[in-house]
Amino acid sequence: ASAIVWTRDQYPVLAAKSVQGIELKSKFKPDELVGSENKKNGKLRIVKLADKKVATSGEIVTFSIRYDNLGNREIHEVVITDNLTPRLEYIADSAVSDIPAQFEIEDNGEGSSILRWTLDEPLPGGRGGVVTFKALVR
Repeated sequence: ASAIVWTRDQYPVLAAKSVQGIELKSKFKPDELVGSENKKNGKLRIVKLADKKVATSGEIVTFSIRYDNLGNREIHEVVITDNLTPRLEYIADSAVSDIPAQFEIEDNGEGSSILRWTLDEPLPGGRGGVVTFKALVR
């Protein structure tokens, strides 16, 4: 009878962990990334020309601004800006760029305008371009 008291319908439960050694093989390749900043200034030339030497009130003058990258490295974020004198009034929709650029115009607080072309892409070494616009002489 005592054996029945000590006997259960459930067998003893054995819990254990399986501990195995794991071998991990890795290959490491030493790499070194080195960067250097070229602190030389870009070589950008800009020249502004007008189609007339003398103009009187009421005449229209066409201006050309030539810019060139004289270096051999590309120049980034090129912006051409012209702040017109109060004697000149920008003629709407006359701004043209031979290289893709975003054109902006804003009031300069002196009764005229600030014209700004921002090139869409970096300007490669040895390359240049021209922007033109017309202005009315007051």
